[in-house]
Amino acid sequence: MESPPKTNREFAAFVKEHSRIINKVCWAYATPKVPYEDLRQEILANLWLGLRQFRGESKLSTWVYRVAVNSALMAIRNYKPKVEMLPFEVSGTDISSEADDNRAEQLAVLHELINQLLPIEKAIVLLWLDEYSYEEIAEIIGIGRNNVATKLHRIKNKLISKSK
Repeated sequence: MESPPKTNREFAAFVKEHSRIINKVCWAYATPKVPYEDLRQEILANLWLGLRQFRGESKLSTWVYRVAVNSALMAIRNYKPKVEMLPFEVSGTDISSEADDNRAEQLAVLHELINQLLPIEKAIVLLWLDEYSYEEIAEIIGIGRNNVATKLHRIKNKLISKSK
């Protein structure tokens, strides 16, 4: 069983070790109203505050994913505008290749389609894309394994029909 970090230094190493999960959740749930960096800070704060409650009944990475998704959903649900943000664009020299542009376009389309899903569907598909097993997804989301399989099948069909 993994043990949670107890010092600031251990927490920094913990965040670095689990940054892929944290960043993926932030990327998936960030909106113009709840920006990526704000979401990341919210998740990190909730991880730090919740460490004492980690009981070791699951892998630490599973717990991190669950805290991150729940934090993101709560941040979006509790969003209250503070300051109006104005877009700021910086133009620079485009040095990307055609292949990079094509991949970026495909990722943008995928991101747009995933953002149209319900929050639970979004969480399931992102975990699946991150190659978590149905059992791990079920544990993180808090539903049964068969329910994960059914929902994932429906989500795939929904994404296919929206992409046409």
